[in-house]
Amino acid sequence: MRFFKFLLLMLVLSLPLHSRAEDSESLTTYADDSATTGKVKAALARDQTLDALDIKVQSDDLGAVHLSGTARSQAEVSQAAIVARSVSGVVSVQNDIVIDSPDDPRKK
Repeated sequence: MRFFKFLLLMLVLSLPLHSRAEDSESLTTYADDSATTGKVKAALARDQTLDALDIKVQSDDLGAVHLSGTARSQAEVSQAAIVARSVSGVVSVQNDIVIDSPDDPRKK
């Protein structure tokens, strides 16, 4: 019976440590996500053929990058994906950038 109480006590004391380990892991995941996003944004900003201010970047801890926003041409849409794929740590790119038409009545 004494051993059972000791085992139960050890189990109860180890639960908070386990949850803290998960919290620190999620912080690391967030940091990796932020670092990848930052690297992709920087690469897009360095590319002189892109208007990086109109391109939004999101990434996850697995290296998947999601591009959204607007571009002036299909060439810019394609170039953004090429640039994103070239960044270290990027595994896949989902490109949802749309071409912004200058004749769009919503812009006037």
